[in-house]
Amino acid sequence: MTAPVPDLFAPEGCAALARLLAGPAVFGFDFDGTLAPIRPTPGEVAMDRRTAAAFAALSARLPAAVISGRSLADVRPRLAGTPRWVVGNHGAEGMPDADPAILAAQAATCAAWRAQLEALGPAGAGIDLEDKRYTLSVHYRQAPDREVARRLIATRLPLLVPAPQVVGGKCVFNLLPAGSTDKFGALRCLAHHAGAANALFVGDDDNDEIVFRRAPPSWVTVKVGDGPTAARFRLRGQDAMADCLELLLELLPGSDAGAATGAGSGDAARPLPRS
Repeated sequence: MTAPVPDLFAPEGCAALARLLAGPAVFGFDFDGTLAPIRPTPGEVAMDRRTAAAFAALSARLPAAVISGRSLADVRPRLAGTPRWVVGNHGAEGMPDADPAILAAQAATCAAWRAQLEALGPAGAGIDLEDKRYTLSVHYRQAPDREVARRLIATRLPLLVPAPQVVGGKCVFNLLPAGSTDKFGALRCLAHHAGAANALFVGDDDNDEIVFRRAPPSWVTVKVGDGPTAARFRLRGQDAMADCLELLLELLPGSDAGAATGAGSGDAARPLPRS
């Protein structure tokens, strides 16, 4: 029987965050379903006011990163504050020292896939192809029968040449060129550039599980919502994201709340009351 995943706001989670804040670390977040609630269509997704305010404050004080499956041009205007890094297309865009030749090859591959999918004819009502230049996403949230749509898409993807790396998600198939950087590779690279051995990563979807599974034991990984996960801790849902960001701010060494909880002192932090 699998052991339950501890709540981030339990003493164990608060202590792990306090230890992370005491030393060099990078603080990474997914966007859809994590910093912002999922909506019926991708264009409707936005951060709520409280989460936006807390994230802007966090970005001003910590080396924060947003690592999203969205394109860089799409996700950046949706963010509050100025995180040190904004990474799009699962790790293709916004990375330090990105190789233009590799990006050009990925864009060519995605253009070829789009042409192949369009040549197969309409996929059906409620199925939408999103071209993000360096990756493609096939959405089926609006399909009248999502399971029928999912099976139809799954029959078409093996026909693509070259074969894509397929990463599932909530009512979406993400198509990445072989050898693409994933979210774990992106966060590890950012940590290296920051001179940090440790990182926090918070996410909600299948493509975030890549980080959860591969993260070193010293990293703090947090799954948003229910369902099986390899993350060390869990948030009950996206509506707890503002609480998570505010907890990080409260635990910062030197803050009044951080001193009260023993953040940075090596003592286990007590859980803070959540509203």
